[in-house]
Amino acid sequence: MDSFLKQYCSKEWIDFIEFHKSVYTLQKDNLVFKEGDDVKGLFIINKGKVKVFSNESTGKEKIFRLAGEGEILGHRGFGGDWVYPVSAKTYEETTLSFIPLNIFNLLAKTNIEFTYQLMMFFAEELRNSETKINHLQVKNRVARAILYNYTIFGADKKDPQLLSFTIPRKDYASLTNTTYESIIRALKELNDEKIIRSSGKNIKILDFNALESLAI
Repeated sequence: MDSFLKQYCSKEWIDFIEFHKSVYTLQKDNLVFKEGDDVKGLFIINKGKVKVFSNESTGKEKIFRLAGEGEILGHRGFGGDWVYPVSAKTYEETTLSFIPLNIFNLLAKTNIEFTYQLMMFFAEELRNSETKINHLQVKNRVARAILYNYTIFGADKKDPQLLSFTIPRKDYASLTNTTYESIIRALKELNDEKIIRSSGKNIKILDFNALESLAI
């Protein structure tokens, strides 16, 4: 997937960013940044998988977003006191590009299309974060989460029904604001209804229409 930069910036600006950016690789379960850190710039995922989350006062982890190749990280810290209100952690070995804040500011002020599309991304993310799901049955929330997992991280190259990467069950619980035990029960129910096939860590979608109907 192409990042915002490649989609909406001219070649000259892409070359400028390439000159100023840093590229580094983090291993599985490493923090890209943590809640409370000062904002230094913007991150783009070149390859890998990341979750964006916050630790609530109760100590419970709340996942706000999953992010894959081509997506941006760190923008939630822009403005205000310029600290990250969330943390980001890798699910697997992940390569990132880091754009310093001063370079990003220059880019945003001089590239109208890039800034507009970034604003639309922010608006969509805000809308999604404000969507209330707690009134939904757990099974409906889990159906949503499975489709979201599938949309962000894609399908297996050999089997288009199989999720290429399935987040841990505890992360499904965090994403859907329910308990681990409830996730297990909902997955079993979906499995028994032959909507999905849950085997070990893997999930295969057997009936997309049924799953989408549940993910209301």
